[in-house]
Amino acid sequence: MHIEYYLFILILTCQYILCQDITSQVNNNRILSASIAPGETQYYHFNIPATNQIFNSASRIYISITTCTQPYTGSHIIPPLNLYISNTSSNSLPNAGNSQPRGEYSLGRLSWIGSSSEVWIGVGAPANDDWVDSWTYEIGVSAENVLHPVYINPKKEAEEGSPYILLDDTDNQHALFLSNSFDGTPSNATLLISQNTPIELSHSLCAARRNEVPAYTVHSTLTTRGPGGKTRHQFYVSGLTERTQYQAYMLITSGSVVGMTTSVSVRTKYATNCKLIYDLEFCNEVAYSVPYNPSTYSPDNITGLATAYDNHAMETYKPFGTAISQYNCQTSQYSLVRNCTDCTRDYKSWLCSVTIPRCTDASATGGLEQHSSDMIAAPATRSVLDTNARDNWIVDTMKPGTWTELLPCIDLCYHVVQSCPPFMQFFCPVGDLAALQYGYWQSGFVSINDTVLGFDIDNPTCNRGGVNASRLVISGTSLVRMDKGVIVFITLLVLLMIK
Repeated sequence: MHIEYYLFILILTCQYILCQDITSQVNNNRILSASIAPGETQYYHFNIPATNQIFNSASRIYISITTCTQPYTGSHIIPPLNLYISNTSSNSLPNAGNSQPRGEYSLGRLSWIGSSSEVWIGVGAPANDDWVDSWTYEIGVSAENVLHPVYINPKKEAEEGSPYILLDDTDNQHALFLSNSFDGTPSNATLLISQNTPIELSHSLCAARRNEVPAYTVHSTLTTRGPGGKTRHQFYVSGLTERTQYQAYMLITSGSVVGMTTSVSVRTKYATNCKLIYDLEFCNEVAYSVPYNPSTYSPDNITGLATAYDNHAMETYKPFGTAISQYNCQTSQYSLVRNCTDCTRDYKSWLCSVTIPRCTDASATGGLEQHSSDMIAAPATRSVLDTNARDNWIVDTMKPGTWTELLPCIDLCYHVVQSCPPFMQFFCPVGDLAALQYGYWQSGFVSINDTVLGFDIDNPTCNRGGVNASRLVISGTSLVRMDKGVIVFITLLVLLMIK
């Protein structure tokens, strides 16, 4: 009995005193998972592999730490874990008492890159007597590359180099995403959907995985829609819940390393008469929800719904095709900077956005409206009834009832005027009529009813119809506050400058 008692005391002492100073060996290109209590420091050691030291005695070392879970403190902000580094055996237990915190921290991810043949590592947790829970984290060390890469591309432009995803749109159970373009062999990419991942851990893959939602499916395909007609990944997500907020990440696997893009905020719709369609043959840039009636088209028959809208757009396009064919595009020059190819492209973009309208929720923005607000950004929407529908074909064929439209961007109309021959006499509305039919492309954050709303390419203020956002140059932020006569003057000035 006495021996068992002293053995128990010895184990307990090791757990709470001696074992805190135990140093764990980290192997190259391996990720370890651990749990750490408030005020505790855990230690690791890493040697550059012999094969990496043949030509360079002080090779690069890549250390990354991601926080998976953290103590719950209510509304209080939790400080991040700290990283301590030593490259000398005289300080084999680097901690807050003998070292300064190292590395770059970003939303749950710590990273450090340095040159040495070996390092001693300390991971320290902030101390607070009120915290009863522990942190969980992952630590990865490599002599070749970062094991927890995060791809940050805030402008979501190919020129930035880093991968990204765009949210095309949602309906009440689905979401559609488009990746950056790429050349050559497609990357091994998929999508992860999480919910309630703390914003302060949004650069941590293990945190996103801890909060991954159950029972969703991702249908991944390749597409050439999007600016430039280059190849991109396309992700169609099913099994989501209506009127629910999610975060989406694109995961890219290269060898044993899994990298993640920054998250995209996703909110499914509650309207049952909005249905997400994509992969249309003619209006190939259409990838958003359209008005429909579940009794007319089964929610599972999105191919039939997409084909019906696409055929309607093709029929509507025919008179334009006849008119442009009568113009000698090869020998007659009507503009120094535009030709019939530009005209055909821009007319098709405009026509598809008008004949295939974008459906949205009626109260998605809490009553915020572009043409009746002086906010820096607001959506351009209108409530559509059978009596005020722009296209009777939708009323007669789709029978959606009352629905809400996200209006086309007015730039799409201006592009046709700019690109097509004058004999076509294509004009865009101005003043009140323009406000009823079109919206402006705006971006920024606004606060309404204590809720902050962000408008950007993932949450647009008007329907761009797949057109590159860089071509939407007419700013609605200033125009909506101007006198209508000034709007007309600026519109004409823009058209003359581009002509």
